[in-house]
Amino acid sequence: MKTVGIRFFRISLSSERRSQPYRTMKTPPISFLLSLIVAIAAPVTLNAASLSWHPSKIAKDKGFVVLAEETAKPAPKARMNVDSNGVVLQGYDPVAYFTRHQAVKGNPAIQTRFGGAIYYFVSVADKVAFRKNPSRYVPQYGGFCAYHLSKGELKDSDPAAFLIYKGKLYVCSAADGVKEFRSNIDANIRRADDNWVPLSRAQGQPYDRGPR
Repeated sequence: MKTVGIRFFRISLSSERRSQPYRTMKTPPISFLLSLIVAIAAPVTLNAASLSWHPSKIAKDKGFVVLAEETAKPAPKARMNVDSNGVVLQGYDPVAYFTRHQAVKGNPAIQTRFGGAIYYFVSVADKVAFRKNPSRYVPQYGGFCAYHLSKGELKDSDPAAFLIYKGKLYVCSAADGVKEFRSNIDANIRRADDNWVPLSRAQGQPYDRGPR
């Protein structure tokens, strides 16, 4: 059996290093730590008004990334050509245009609300028909003049000046406007549709894409 010898080495410190006293680190007070945290966080500010509030919107400031949560926004409403009481078509019955083929004044006692406007009806039967399928009877372009809208203008209409085309009700400002609108109706409808975009409906102004 071989004897394994183990040598012990002693590492000695130099006299200079041995003579230096050990330094102890004092824990900084809590107030100092809080002040440090505040100093670091202070430059990072988030201005909520500057964000468009999309779920993927990221605000970057000094290396910090902040995700902005999306806030619910109401859908933009179409501007309606209503009077001071919120009544559209000057109180004419929208259903009568289709059933009687003429403009007939409705009864204020028989009314309903749809799309931010109040509609009057001649009879309860017309009201029931409207409520079953309101999109079938409402005037196009919020009851504004269809002919002027095709020209990029938002004008009041005369409910007695109307036409029905492909199951839709169009009102104009006068009989001459109906005639002009009908003369090239498909092209005029396309132009009016282009001017009546969601943005213009929300802001109450027509939008003209300009010459094509």
